[in-house]
Amino acid sequence: MRVIVSLCIIALPVFPLGAQDPGNGAVDSTTSSKENLYRNPHRALVLGSLLPGAGHIYAGEYVRGVLAYEATVASIGFGAMAFISDRCMFTFLNAEPCESGPAWPRHLAGVTLVGVGLWSWISSARDAPRAAERANERRRRRSLTVNPIIDPFSGPANASKIGVSVHW
Repeated sequence: MRVIVSLCIIALPVFPLGAQDPGNGAVDSTTSSKENLYRNPHRALVLGSLLPGAGHIYAGEYVRGVLAYEATVASIGFGAMAFISDRCMFTFLNAEPCESGPAWPRHLAGVTLVGVGLWSWISSARDAPRAAERANERRRRRSLTVNPIIDPFSGPANASKIGVSVHW
């Protein structure tokens, strides 16, 4: 097995990865090749799917990304702990026997918390492309330019033109 993995690693530089070369691929019909995005919504979706909150952090919404990460990890972690723990978990030093009681309430709470964590992860990943679009819109609004127009004494009435020109 090590030999096969070693041969694959050695052969990697020999064979170019054509799927990752942007020059060889066809232009996607959903995006325009002329449009240069500040933040790519598809990349935000992939990042948000791999790690909770990463798509929001990529899009520049740092607080929302960190909160999504914390909510997801805490919820899944507490759910797992609630599922496996019982009343007698930390009584191993006591000589008295312990009765933990019924298991279904803590199992239900654990499964519910893990479900809430997974829901938080999925909704964060679904909102990540919209966060990238919001970042693109903020960038577009910031890049609007306003140029002053001062054209003294032109035209038939020999009047001056004063104003601003906004490029959309």
